[in-house]
Amino acid sequence: MLAWQQVPTEPVHEARFLRAGPMIAPFYLVSESRAWGAFEAEAGMDRVWPGRVIFCPSPYATYGLDVTGPEQIRAIVAHGLAWARESGAVAAVFPGLRDPGTWMDAAGGIAVRTTGSHEAPVRGSVDAFQGAIHSKRGRREFGRQWRRGTEAGLRLAVLPGEEMLPVLPKFTTLAAAAAERHGVALYDVDVFRAVAQVPGAVLLAAEHGRDLAGAFLALRHDHTLYLWAAGLDYGSLHDLHTYSWLFAESVKYAAAAGLAMIDAGRGNYLVKRRMGFTQVPLNALCYLAHPDPALAAALTEMGRRIAVASAAPGTEPAVAVVGGIP
Repeated sequence: MLAWQQVPTEPVHEARFLRAGPMIAPFYLVSESRAWGAFEAEAGMDRVWPGRVIFCPSPYATYGLDVTGPEQIRAIVAHGLAWARESGAVAAVFPGLRDPGTWMDAAGGIAVRTTGSHEAPVRGSVDAFQGAIHSKRGRREFGRQWRRGTEAGLRLAVLPGEEMLPVLPKFTTLAAAAAERHGVALYDVDVFRAVAQVPGAVLLAAEHGRDLAGAFLALRHDHTLYLWAAGLDYGSLHDLHTYSWLFAESVKYAAAAGLAMIDAGRGNYLVKRRMGFTQVPLNALCYLAHPDPALAAALTEMGRRIAVASAAPGTEPAVAVVGGIP
């Protein structure tokens, strides 16, 4: 939470931290968020917010606050709204919520569907994970891609914490290029350096000789491996089968670490479904500092469009892989 205040890519004008029972809720006052901009891009909409916004936590986080009940929700929302009105922000926003109904029941608000994440049980081994993929074609393709990548010379380097720092400039180049292919600018190296400070951060790097063919920046938290961001060398992707190979290696790494779940992050719905991942619908609860029917209508439309894109079979939304700090 403290590291995020030092990230120029998403400049934080001010940060506050509210202790609500055993939880500390981080609030960030920002003028612009690239991660929220990726949601707008997926919805095919221009900038929604007409001014500064308070996020709790940052929309770069895949999942939101782990609240314990209605009283805690009401206290957190009241704090965010009070600060929004005091600072001149247009809204207090709580992204990454699995169960928006709990928040709506406790404190109202506007529920906005955002890009969903994906998860699957590790099942103890790559073979068990592959065997649980629903379609025969999907099982066969998962194994084929992993085998072809290994035969092409890919090798995995596991770089935890500060060990990943020398590789991050190259990884940033690959991750930024992946995001730009989908029409958004998400990453600079400062973002990844901040994430590298998080306990459990690890770079799963696909090396081809001396080159970095691709990598997943991941986070181990509780019993889950979160694949937070991806960087891929598109020049060698077809020949090396890097993307699918990294997924298989990530499952292998998670199984060896004794983890129970793997979370594959947002976007790329069709590919992840074929690999056996289940989509986790996510929402942002938005509380406007002052009544604004036009802004409320824009947020509702944004959520509607993303819900349609997420549900349509055989479609890919225009957003790159982006996850978040749990």
